[in-house]
Amino acid sequence: MDQKSPLLQRPDYLVCTCMGVMYSDIVQAIKNGDDSYQKLQDTLLVGTGCNSCVSEVKEILKEETD
Repeated sequence: MDQKSPLLQRPDYLVCTCMGVMYSDIVQAIKNGDDSYQKLQDTLLVGTGCNSCVSEVKEILKEETD
């Protein structure tokens, strides 16, 4: 039985408040080839403001690329 992570069960929500990046934006960027934190940062500018989203962005990246 394949149980999804709780991250994948959440509705869309704001991950990076500084740059206004939604969970769905991050997932779509990963599907489009941004398969590293650096690529997500370059594309979406996540983690370039207050840095409070860094661990969550990395967790989403891990969930989506495993």
